[in-house]
Amino acid sequence: MAIPENSKLKNLKVLIVDDEDILAWSIETELKRRGVETLAVGTVKDALDKFRSWGPDILISDLRLPDGNGMNLLNTWRLEKPDMPVILMTAHGAIDSAISALRLGAFDYMQKPFDLRSLVAAVTRAAEVCKLRNKLNSFQGLTKAVNQLNIVGSHPLIKKLNQTLKRVASSKVDTVLIQGESGSGKELAARALHLWSNRKDQPFVEINCASIPEALLESELFGYEKGAFTDAREKKLGLFELAKCGTIFLDEIGEMPTKVQAKLLRALEYKKFKRLGGIKDIEIQARIVAATNRNLLQEIANNNFRADLYYRLNIIQIEIPSLRERNSDIKDLTEFFLQDLAKELELPKPTISDSALELLENHSWPGNIRELKNALKSALVIHQPSILTPSHISLDPLIPKTTNNEIIGKSRLTGAVAADYRASSGDFFDNEFMIPDSGFSLEDLEKNLLLQAINRSKNNQTKAAKLLGISRHTLRY
Repeated sequence: MAIPENSKLKNLKVLIVDDEDILAWSIETELKRRGVETLAVGTVKDALDKFRSWGPDILISDLRLPDGNGMNLLNTWRLEKPDMPVILMTAHGAIDSAISALRLGAFDYMQKPFDLRSLVAAVTRAAEVCKLRNKLNSFQGLTKAVNQLNIVGSHPLIKKLNQTLKRVASSKVDTVLIQGESGSGKELAARALHLWSNRKDQPFVEINCASIPEALLESELFGYEKGAFTDAREKKLGLFELAKCGTIFLDEIGEMPTKVQAKLLRALEYKKFKRLGGIKDIEIQARIVAATNRNLLQEIANNNFRADLYYRLNIIQIEIPSLRERNSDIKDLTEFFLQDLAKELELPKPTISDSALELLENHSWPGNIRELKNALKSALVIHQPSILTPSHISLDPLIPKTTNNEIIGKSRLTGAVAADYRASSGDFFDNEFMIPDSGFSLEDLEKNLLLQAINRSKNNQTKAAKLLGISRHTLRY
């Protein structure tokens, strides 16, 4: 009876390395029945040749070969293609070697003689891992070649930044701190550090410390063992473990809760950690790149960030310039984004008029490069112009000065709204606002003002933001 083709194995390429012709033929026959493309060789020399020329997805290899050792092959394969699953076959009495191979990164091992169904099951699991890794790499953009990374600009600050990134990328330093305003390109700098280093073939994993609740952040970073807590029904690997020898990007490190900061510091100090509920130490081999738009020294003064963690992270500090500091790059950035966005949106690339370019060059860009890209994307989607003019470009208005009559309506905005307004509202905060004896709720007042602005502007975000004297980005936040 014919064995049905396994859809998980279809189009999979498996290289079999074994000098026992009958066993190699049996494995080939079994896998081919399930839609696998196979190739069998019997020596280390042939295995290395086919590995590089044929490009298999999975390797199945005997530990003992006529001209060498399967462990040596494993080391070569792991260096050249670290994400490729390797299944080793070993004879009885060589279990110690198999365990050593697993520690070196082998996916699984089979003890001879074995049931071919067990081998097929191992190949199926390996195929699922390949699929997941390909999705992860595709999602994170790691399949791009190194020379496709674009840090656009010719301003002296950008030239200096590129030089610094390349020097740090090629160094042995294990922690880097990137500082810069929101939207200035901190993530791009982190990816450059990864792709310009010898870690580029290893994973790049990232986490936004501000977007994950404190209760989950620790398990995302360090993982947990089955049964570590009520809902831990199976073991979970954390990002520190998944990163292997690659790069871990901790975005918005300034937002990390202080309890998690303490555990991160301990992991960095000792270069090892335990999963939640675990007893085994796991070594940290990845480079840690942290980024923030906050002044961490001020956060330390406010008891929001640990000084010892700051000095542990701040071995190398890289400052990303704001867009207004490199105004001369706006023309090049605009051309780059128009080309990129036109391709993404499947629209003809427009030319930009001198007046439109002048408008962009005279804007203060509080949202930096992200704001520029979004403004151009909006213009292309809404107007689809052949020539981009000022009428096609919608920019957040400059925040006006505030009169004394507006103090009650604006001086009590809290959080991000107050910070945004305070940054550009002149000296109006120097005016004294008398708090009623009965007191009032800052949160309720802010909510009331926001709702009034939304209703008065008939849900027009730009107009609502203008009424409040804040940016549209802050209003959405």
